Amino acid sequence: MINPNSKWAAPLMVLALIASACGVRTKTTPLAPRFSHAPTCVDAIETYQSRAQVPNDYYEVAWISAEGNSVYTSEGKIQEQVRKKAADAGGNAVIVNDFKAAENAPKVIGAALGANSADVKTSALAIYVAADSSRVTLKCGK
Repeated sequence: MINPNSKWAAPLMVLALIASACGVRTKTTPLAPRFSHAPTCVDAIETYQSRAQVPNDYYEVAWISAEGNSVYTSEGKIQEQVRKKAADAGGNAVIVNDFKAAENAPKVIGAALGANSADVKTSALAIYVAADSSRVTLKCGK
């Protein structure tokens, strides 16, 4: 417990507030609960920008939403979390939508001050491409 009269109380509270706003928040919604596939690894996740880019037939595994504070979280970190969640769901690829960023100054300033608001968001469809199973085995060692 922090003593409110301590000279360290205010700086520690500011650091705690900033730390709570730094992470990537994700939400995964399974799309085919009957589809059960073992988790894969992040290295096996291929990234596509559209359905048309996927070279083979696939199963839709999960819908992933991710958001973060652009002051403390890069788009690369957000995309890495999307890939991790896709692997956890048993996918071996994701179809990622474009990133959307807040453009208004108050929201960006609030994010910089540690407000728990997301100013960068994306979503993705985790998929399983059966034709890629040997590639996944090579990457993940399973």
